[in-house]
Amino acid sequence: MADDDIDLIARLFAQEVPEIATGKVLIKAIARKSGYRSKLALQSQDGCVDCIGVCVGLRGARIKNIVDALDGERIDLIRWDDSAERMIAHALQPAAIEKIILHTAEHRAVVFVKTDQASLALGRRGENRELASRLCGWQIEVKES
Repeated sequence: MADDDIDLIARLFAQEVPEIATGKVLIKAIARKSGYRSKLALQSQDGCVDCIGVCVGLRGARIKNIVDALDGERIDLIRWDDSAERMIAHALQPAAIEKIILHTAEHRAVVFVKTDQASLALGRRGENRELASRLCGWQIEVKES
């Protein structure tokens, strides 16, 4: 993926969300499949600021402006977590995760989900799993338990 894709998302959010422009909210990671879907991992630098809430805005106004600028591209906002297991689980939402086994040496994670959650974890054409892998920096493999 081109750095321009990621820069575009970062610029749009900095333009639309003053808390990102001022550094109160940090964009820790971005994964994007241009024209389809983006995932952003966000972290608040101020305990009084909800990083997801400020990006969505009042009645969804801020995120709507960004989605409109991207011609309807879906955007998933995820709370950053330093724990790889929790970050992977957040990134694969809305799927309910049963168990995660990390293979640290290979930087690979095997994620177990119930059969009815597999399609959510994978997403259309594996898009959700692929973007979650890029966002977290781990090769994610989804298995049914």
